Amino acid sequence: MSGNKNKSVPHKTSNIIGQRLKYEMKSRGVSSAELAKKTDVKTSFIYDVISGKSTNPSTLKLARVADGLGITLASLVDPKPSLDAQTIKSNTPHSADDYIAIPYLVVDELKANAIPEPFCFMSSWIDSHLRIPAANLRVLVISGDSMEPTLCRDDVVLVDTANKNPTQSGIFVLFDGYGLVVRRVERIINAISPRVRILSDNPQYSIYEKLPSEAGIVGRVVWFSRSI
Repeated sequence: MSGNKNKSVPHKTSNIIGQRLKYEMKSRGVSSAELAKKTDVKTSFIYDVISGKSTNPSTLKLARVADGLGITLASLVDPKPSLDAQTIKSNTPHSADDYIAIPYLVVDELKANAIPEPFCFMSSWIDSHLRIPAANLRVLVISGDSMEPTLCRDDVVLVDTANKNPTQSGIFVLFDGYGLVVRRVERIINAISPRVRILSDNPQYSIYEKLPSEAGIVGRVVWFSRSI
């Protein structure tokens, strides 16, 4: 974004930007104050964009706001509305044709009521970038430091729950008997019996091996987002 400090979004898209920003915040349960603090912009900037008072909002600030919401700047300022006016007005993301709600990954259904509202993603983005059926995807927020520096605490990841095969090494979500953990899993070549190696990107954590059936693989991590 260097060199764009003075660049601004065209006036004709400002109303759409405000509507979309309000929609994205509502769908994620984020207040103006929380978003402003997270993205290092003033709360008044958020208010002005939502209300339409700001007819020429800074692209640099909007980029930070979009990143804080886990979306692209393009999806926020696209002059072609992907949501009909009634959907945006009613703030009902689960009924939006162009958006799809991805629920959190849970192991214990009895605790499902404590899980936050699902994240909403553009279905066209899922189709074009991930090419994975949305029904197979789940959201997980990283806890701990076992996968640093690749994945850090509070990073948001998407998990393909249909992909439990570590034939190709990658980052997977595992159930270790106590809860969900994220680890790198690789197949051990030329082993007498099929085995996988489970390791953390943080070298402070131990490496261990298991049979694939005992690894507790829940799904493969296919995408992540991070706040700056």
